[in-house]
Amino acid sequence: MTTTLLRDGVRRLLEVVRNEEWTFDRALTEAEREQIGGEGTPEIKELVNNASAGRRRATEMLHKAAAERSSDGCVDPQPGPVGRWPEVHREAHDAMSALHVGLELVDEDRLAGDVGPQRSHPQYLWRDVAIYAARMPILSYADWHQRHGRELEAIGLLSRWYEGVRGSGLPAKALSDASYDLACGLARAGRLDTAMEFLPDAFTYNDRAAVPILKAWAREDRDLAALHDRPEFRTLVNA
Repeated sequence: MTTTLLRDGVRRLLEVVRNEEWTFDRALTEAEREQIGGEGTPEIKELVNNASAGRRRATEMLHKAAAERSSDGCVDPQPGPVGRWPEVHREAHDAMSALHVGLELVDEDRLAGDVGPQRSHPQYLWRDVAIYAARMPILSYADWHQRHGRELEAIGLLSRWYEGVRGSGLPAKALSDASYDLACGLARAGRLDTAMEFLPDAFTYNDRAAVPILKAWAREDRDLAALHDRPEFRTLVNA
């Protein structure tokens, strides 16, 4: 029997983020769905459009891996034109469907491999796909809730993401990402004690080579600014 733990885990994360997008389709008013933001503050249909671009980028990486070609996981996706909400929502479905097809092209070894340029610490194809297709959209949706005064919705979304990652069966590095994301959301909302309950796991579950880089990032991360003066934070990140 062929093992597909990485593929199945990524699929679970794709289901989590697509469920959130269906929630927008059902729960938001037409005006909220069709709203266009200003520079640097995109609204929901723009964010979903960006998510489709990320999924197309992830699909491209899978095709390159299947063809034994290198791909750079640091290239920004290029979103296409933003149409009306039904068009954006349909494109999100089409991009997700293509990504599922792309996942069938690669085996577990390729998903576990680092197919890009050499970095200071390993990156993995499964993580690149998860970041482009699910994690980046989730973070953008949480930020949208936060900007619109929907603090509980933002925390709830990040909590569902965290639980989805926990149940995905993916390697611990995925839980490192989700723990960091949830800690950032909690810190932005002023829930500092709870944020400090999740933040240590971001380092415990990460690759050893990546921990110093993440700690340096955390020391400068504006999302964690409310924690910067806390002694336990400073000890945790070697400040």
